[in-house]
Amino acid sequence: MTHYKAGSILLVLIAGVVSFGLSGCRNSGNTHDFFGSDSDGQDSSGTVRIAKMGGDIDVKEAPHGADLSTMGGNIHVGDVASFAKVKSMGGVITIDHAKGSIDAKTMGGEINVGHAEGSLKASTMGGDITARMVGTSAEKRDVELTSHGGTVTLTVPKDFPMEVRISLAYTRNAPRTYEIIDHIGLEQRESSDWDMSNGSPRKYIRAMGHVGTGLNHVVISTVNGDVILKQE
Repeated sequence: MTHYKAGSILLVLIAGVVSFGLSGCRNSGNTHDFFGSDSDGQDSSGTVRIAKMGGDIDVKEAPHGADLSTMGGNIHVGDVASFAKVKSMGGVITIDHAKGSIDAKTMGGEINVGHAEGSLKASTMGGDITARMVGTSAEKRDVELTSHGGTVTLTVPKDFPMEVRISLAYTRNAPRTYEIIDHIGLEQRESSDWDMSNGSPRKYIRAMGHVGTGLNHVVISTVNGDVILKQE
C-alpha cells in the first residue's frame, strides 16, 4: 500500500513538471524572442513597424507613421503621414511623399525624398541625397542633410524662409573639383590651407545666407560631392 501511494505521488509530480514545462514554452513564444528575428506589424497607434535582419522593405501606405529598419537592403515608402523613421545598414532609401517629419539614415546608399511636407533629417555614409520640400512655409520645418561621400541636392519652394549653412569638404586625392551651386546668392568662402585633423587632408567650401525671415534652419554637409540648392 505504501509503495502504491509513493508511485502515485511520483506520477503526479512528473505530470506537474511536464505541464509546467509546456506552459513555459507557450509563454516564452518562438525562439526569436531569445535570438532575434524579423518583426512586422502595427502597434496600437497604427504605426507601421518593420524590423528585418536583412532584405528589402516596401511600404505603400502608412497613414499613422512608419518605423522601418533593415540590417541590409533597400527601403521604399510610398505615402506616409505623421512621421517616418527609416534606417538601413546598407541600401537605398526612397520616400515618395511624407506629410510629417522624416528621419532617414543609411550606412551606404542613396536617399531620395520626392515630396516632404515636414521637417527632414537624412544622412548617408556614402551616396547622393536628393530631396524636395513642398507645401506651405508657415510652419517651422528644419532640414539637415549629411553625406560622407556624394552630391546633395535640395529643392525648396520660392517662399521658403530659411537660414542656410553649407559645408563642402574635398580631399587632396579627390577625383575632380566640387562646388556649391545655389540660386539664392549665398556668400561662399573657401579655406586656403589643408585641414589635417580628419585623416585625408581636406579643404572646405562654406556657404551661408538667409531667405525671408530665416524661420527654417537648413544645414547641409558633404565630402567629395557637389551641393545644389534650388528654388521652384
